[in-house]
Amino acid sequence: MRAFLTRLNSSRFTRGLLAVPLLLSLLMTPAIANNTDIDKQVAEASEALTEASKAVVEAAESLKDAQAKLPAARETMAIAAAKEAEAKAAYNKAAADLAAAKAAYAAALSKVTSKEAEISQLQKKVDQFARSVYQQGPTSQWEIILESTSPSDLTVRLQNIKAVSLSTAKSLDDLLAAKEQLAADAAAAEAVRLDMQRVADIASQALIDAQNAADKAAAAKSEVDKLVKQEAAALKVAEDDKAEVQAQYNELRAEQIRIAALSKSAGSQGPVDPQATGPLSWPLPGRAAGGGVGWRVHPVYKYKSCHTGVDSGAPKGTPIRAAADGVVLSTTVSRAYGNMTLIDHGGGMVTMYAHQSQFGVSPGQVVGNQEVIGYVGSTGFSTGPHLHFEVHLNGVPYNPMGWFGAERTVVPCWG
Repeated sequence: MRAFLTRLNSSRFTRGLLAVPLLLSLLMTPAIANNTDIDKQVAEASEALTEASKAVVEAAESLKDAQAKLPAARETMAIAAAKEAEAKAAYNKAAADLAAAKAAYAAALSKVTSKEAEISQLQKKVDQFARSVYQQGPTSQWEIILESTSPSDLTVRLQNIKAVSLSTAKSLDDLLAAKEQLAADAAAAEAVRLDMQRVADIASQALIDAQNAADKAAAAKSEVDKLVKQEAAALKVAEDDKAEVQAQYNELRAEQIRIAALSKSAGSQGPVDPQATGPLSWPLPGRAAGGGVGWRVHPVYKYKSCHTGVDSGAPKGTPIRAAADGVVLSTTVSRAYGNMTLIDHGGGMVTMYAHQSQFGVSPGQVVGNQEVIGYVGSTGFSTGPHLHFEVHLNGVPYNPMGWFGAERTVVPCWG
């Protein structure tokens, strides 16, 4: 019964969750089929039911979605965290290598500076010797020899000349060697500088990689946190409303039993042959039959309820007409069925008209076939204006469409 499913939307979670989409069978008499507005009315009723279902269907899908995505999201987060740690380790190594390269470059520059200072001193000595030779002229050494006063003095003078020559030659050799070493040290320093630049580039890229990995890890963790919250929220909603939903199912069942007992009290004590009962007129002329009889299953909790009648969508205030001559058995306000009228047609047959916006008759009133007995509404467990119509034989609900072309059988889920 669409009526039951629709009213259950009044709770926070059950707004829509209990509304199972109608099987729009369009079972109708020729008179009904002639109305060009039928498809529009049925579509409107179906749309209302679908809209009412959205909130809870989305909650159920949200839970399913979160549970499906969480394993992959957690794996992504673990991979991202591992890559972040790897990237940070690479950066730390690159930073250490860069520090070592800078130290090596500083040492290489120090050697170059030291060698340049040494060359400067050697160059001064060579320059001084060159100036001395230039100032004294080429005959100075002969003058030194000729001016000797004795053989021993000559020996000393010759030794001094030799010593100066050797010292000058060594200074020249040292200067050349120092310049060669300076060139080598400068080349080594340049190589160290280039290596330092390479290491600096590696360190820079490692830092970028570490930052990117950290961002990805943070995004992965954020996604996991979001899914965990989504899962927790959906579970909380379901847990909070599960007991209420069960209570509403129980309430509907109790109301069905009460109505069956009331219908039975108006009939005979023995079984009724449905084929022997008279014809019925459609209570909403020109309106299509929608959801039929049978089981309805809660899409989340899997609770089952028996839909014991057929639904027909129509605008609020549309007149509802008696399906046959009879006496009004009761007009009741029910939480499940809203404003509901039972009419006793005699011979054990009782018809029911639920979810009315207002009554048009009172208990004990005699009504004729197709007389207005109320008006379409959306009271009780309902998501939109429609009529819920049932036929009872000695308290047992039958498929109402059996009086409009289908087989007259007991509602299959009843019992």
